[in-house]
Amino acid sequence: MLFQPPVFETIFRTPVEHRLVIRGSRSRGAPLDGVRWYHDEFDAAGALVARYETYDETDAAGQARCGWRRYDAAGRLAARHEVAMRWSALVALKQSRRNAEIALQRAGIPSSSAPLSRRVLAA
Repeated sequence: MLFQPPVFETIFRTPVEHRLVIRGSRSRGAPLDGVRWYHDEFDAAGALVARYETYDETDAAGQARCGWRRYDAAGRLAARHEVAMRWSALVALKQSRRNAEIALQRAGIPSSSAPLSRRVLAA
């Protein structure tokens, strides 16, 4: 079966009047297997509202995970959510891509409001 990424607008709860633009993606092979996507969200006036980093991967410790991070226009981490399984496993568990997207919507607010590295945003 061909890999089908999530509908990012659903996960991020992007308002219909906003525009979500993909800035790029990066993939890597085994043993650290995964893919990352980078998106910018613009409001109806064209102003940058947020930047997102979404991932589906097996990390250096061999743990499966997928999730996302939302950064505000100033580059500060505003929200994040992660599940301990790959996207395809989440789709299988939730029995549909739509249900998996809804499961990824839950956002956790970071414990610190300190700005994170802009390296992620520049990718």
